[in-house]
Amino acid sequence: MSKKNLLTSALVLGTLAATATPSIVSAATTNDADSTAAQTSTEQVNNKSQDNSSNVIAGSAQKADTTVATSATVQAASESLNNALNTTAVIQAATGATTAQQQAFLSSAVPMAQKAASQYGLYTSVMLAQAILESGWGTSTLATQGHNLFGIKGDYNGAYVTMPTSEWSASQGWYTINANFRKYPSYYESFADNGDKLRNGVSWNSSYYSGTWTENTKSYKDATAWLQGRYATAPNYASSLNNLIQTYNLTQYDGNAETNGGAQSSVITVNNTNGNYVKLFAFGSDGTPTTVTNRGLANKTPWYTDQTKTYNGHTYYRVATNEWVEDTYLA
Repeated sequence: MSKKNLLTSALVLGTLAATATPSIVSAATTNDADSTAAQTSTEQVNNKSQDNSSNVIAGSAQKADTTVATSATVQAASESLNNALNTTAVIQAATGATTAQQQAFLSSAVPMAQKAASQYGLYTSVMLAQAILESGWGTSTLATQGHNLFGIKGDYNGAYVTMPTSEWSASQGWYTINANFRKYPSYYESFADNGDKLRNGVSWNSSYYSGTWTENTKSYKDATAWLQGRYATAPNYASSLNNLIQTYNLTQYDGNAETNGGAQSSVITVNNTNGNYVKLFAFGSDGTPTTVTNRGLANKTPWYTDQTKTYNGHTYYRVATNEWVEDTYLA
């Protein structure tokens, strides 16, 4: 596995309010049931009757993946700017959510995205940007009714939501079709399903999304460029994702993936025999660790670590940009 599953205590648009008991974050690995469910979902494409030329992006011979749909947000950004994107317009088109809604979405989505990105060797920042863009920070009808953050069509273990969706082609521009979209029990399954798609491709090409894998890229921008014309037919998809990643500093959730290629040095299992969760520590500029008050790790869970620090006779293992586990909490 080449992708770090790093957490972060810093949240975009301000720090989340700390609570008396830290939220316990999910671990790096997914259980067999989750993995099986994600990989056995049936692809069901509902617009096969359309002309094949509508799946080709303007100026490219690349065939688009018809098992996903472009959100109205992407369409709005494209139409309002005539494909000449800038950060302000993309953010206006992509975010109808309040700051509180954005913070709440990141609070729940970040650990889920990190878990899925780590499992499938992808960029957490890209997965989050896709989810934000496609679901409007989780406020879209598809997200609220089906926990579907990525516009993946078909059904999930037989469950689906039927909705109109906008498509784009060089010959027709934007047009609307009705399609079935997968309905998930929670956001995690949506992230895992998206990760499975990007890692394992489509039925006619298993390496279709290989340009998004961390081992095949130098940065998240390579991954977003590869998604355009494949994952989404909008001609401005990569620029939209890049602007969201830059504006909301989503790369902070990638750890050091861009500076060391995403290589992992080791995996540790954490456990607190005297409590319900494992404490996290953050190091200040003076080199002194302090307890992170609003986050914690679940007991008996494995985490990737890429650095260690020594302080006052204890070794600290990094599991986030600046979040560390003390050696007394190793299982």
